[in-house]
This record gives sequence, C-alpha cells and structure tokens, in this order.
Amino acid sequence: MKPLYVKILISLFIISLLFLNKEWLVIYGWGISMLMYLFFFLDLNRIKYFDFSRNIHGYRMFPLAMLALLSVIWAPDAQATLLHVFMLFVTVVNSFVLYYFVVRYNLFNLVVYIILGYAFVNYSLALGLPYFSFLQNHDEELSRFVGTELNPNYLAIMLLFSMFLSLLFFQERTSSSKPLQALHVVNILLALYTIFVTASRKGIMFSFLLLFFYFLVNFKRVVGSFKVILLAGAGVFLLLLFVKIDFITNSIGPAFERFGRMLSTVGGKSSEGSTEERVMFIREGWEKFTANPLIGYGAASFKYYYHLYAHNNYIELLFGLGFLGPLIYYSIHFSIFRRLWKYRTGAFLAAFVLILMLMDMGLVAYYDKRIMLMLLFIIVLADRKIAEKKAAKELPKDSGNQWEPLSFRGSYPHLS
Repeated sequence: MKPLYVKILISLFIISLLFLNKEWLVIYGWGISMLMYLFFFLDLNRIKYFDFSRNIHGYRMFPLAMLALLSVIWAPDAQATLLHVFMLFVTVVNSFVLYYFVVRYNLFNLVVYIILGYAFVNYSLALGLPYFSFLQNHDEELSRFVGTELNPNYLAIMLLFSMFLSLLFFQERTSSSKPLQALHVVNILLALYTIFVTASRKGIMFSFLLLFFYFLVNFKRVVGSFKVILLAGAGVFLLLLFVKIDFITNSIGPAFERFGRMLSTVGGKSSEGSTEERVMFIREGWEKFTANPLIGYGAASFKYYYHLYAHNNYIELLFGLGFLGPLIYYSIHFSIFRRLWKYRTGAFLAAFVLILMLMDMGLVAYYDKRIMLMLLFIIVLADRKIAEKKAAKELPKDSGNQWEPLSFRGSYPHLS
C-alpha cells in the first residue's frame, strides 16, 4: 500500500477520535474504522511477517475484555455489560491496527502533528479566536470550557499529552531550528493556559507535575534552552496583549475557585458536592469490593448501582471485575516500567506513565480511546529508547560505522 494513502487514512481515523465526536458523526467514525480494518488485512496479507508481540497494550487488553465478557453471567444488567464488552473488543482491535500502521509506516511524527494541531485548535478557541468555532462544543449544564471535546477533563488530558510531546521534542532533539523550538514552547504555554480555562483540577495538577518531572530529568538541558523559553514567553505575552485582560481573568477564574472549594472540602471547612461524591464512591466501592473480591459485580456495573461511573479507574475495575481487573490492566504500565528500567533509559517516559496512573485516581480510563492512543505511543517510544540504548552499547564493536541516534526517526526489526 502506498504510504500516502496510509497517512491519509490514519489521519482521518485519529481526527475522528479527537475532533469528530458529535452524535451525528458516528456513522463517519465507523465508516473510517471499517475502511482502516480493510486496509489493515489487505496490507498484512502482502508482507511475510510482522511482530505484534511488543504491543503489550493490545495483548493485555484482550484478556481484560474476555474477563469482562465472562462477567456478563453475574452482572445485574447483562445488556449494558455486553455493550461495554463490545467497546473493549473494539479498543483491542484498534490497538493492534494502529500499532501496525504506526510502526510499519513509521507514522510517529504524523500523529504528533495531529495532536499538536488538536492543541492549536483548542487554545485558539480558548483565546476567543473565531477560526475554528464550527468545531467547538458547548455544554449548557456546565460553564467550563470544553473546546472540541464533550468533557473539560478529557480536553485537559489531551492538552497535557500535547505538552508531553513538546517536552519530549526538547529531550530528543540535540539540534533543531530556533523557530521550531519556540513553536513547541508556545504550545506548552498556551496548552497550559487552556487547561486552566477548562478548570480541570487533575489537568492543572498533573501539568505542573509533568513540568516538574521534566525539569528534574533534564535540568542541564532546560538551563541551556533558557533563551528560547524567554523569547517564546515574550511572544505569548505579546499575543495576549491582543486579548482583553478581563477575558483572561474571567477564563481562568473558575479554575482557582474549584481548587479553593476542593481544598476547603478536604480540610473540613466546607463541603463541595463533586469532591464529597467522589470520596463516597471510593469508600463505597472499596467496601463492596472487599465483600466480593474474586469476581466483582460485573463489568461497568458500578453505574447500575450508583447511577454514575466511579470517577476512579481502580475502584471501577475492582468493583466490576474483582482483583484481576486492575491486575491485568496495570500490567501494561508495569511492563513499560520494567523494560525501561532493564535498559536504564526513558526516565521521562516512565514519569509520564506514572502521571497516567496517578490521574486514574480521578478518571475511568481503561477503555478510553485517548488513553489507548497515549499508551500505544509510550510503548512505541519505549521501543525506540531501548533500540537507541542497544545501538549505543554495540557502537564500540563497530569501528567502521558512525552511529546516529534514532530519536524520532527510529526503525524497528518487526518486518522480515
């Protein structure tokens, strides 16, 4: 298959995941998915061999989906559980198909550009620019900014991912043009601003934690890039001069208010419905789990009993599938940790995986399409870092060739 056709198809698919999430576009999403599956089988039939074994996400999600299917037997609402199982199996299929195309056709940079384009559209909307207003969603029951998403927390998480990719750019690139460096700094700053506009507490907290980890891992590199950061910051400041200051303060004000209410609730000074409800879900979910730790109450059954999902990935899995649920799912994360630790590389990748695990304390993530995309990319990036490490160790043995770091352009021995 021609690489250009593959790039167009994968671009359309990822765009359907990130932008085109309105109800009337469901047919478009399924149409693109079916076309991608068809191209996948045709292309896979043309090559002699492809190694899927490194896609630990797909391989671990499959037994989780099978366990969820088994739980239909004891689930209180078998129809809802079956629908959830179907979503899980779609996630498994998408995981393998996306992994195949990204690795075989080296589409890492393509998806990075799509994610950065997603971020650009959303912080343009957050600044009140009208160019992409046709993509903006509005929630009449929620005053917070949702951008192109249906939920402000999902928007904040994807913007956090765009920040991670921009920070990774600085870590991987030893030399690049100053304008490109400045562009990534602008993305980090404006994405951070937009996360504040969403008033997502987890988005704000983990954005700063991500920056802290980056500074911790790359202190010398950050000091060396100070001029670029200063120039990009000045550029953002000049841009904001064209936006009314009261617009900015009104936009980020709700974020500080939500943080204040949360801290007051935790400190016992006042009560906030959202925080109290989530604490109650954790307490009730844990008590129910300890009463039935082996098999749980059926996949996606938390909503049946409490009319809402648990807002906590650990509790949702423990409640629905028993102790095996989180054990299977988080084996993905620990496998990434183990491989990176084995080769003593990828500290910043490991830090982002840790952030995803911490974020799961306030998010049901195991079947989310965005989290699938993030984990797949972490797996691909981990493979590249390990390939770099192996190549560096073999360098002294080969005096005739000069080794060049793989960075963002690495290849894989998946094909033969």
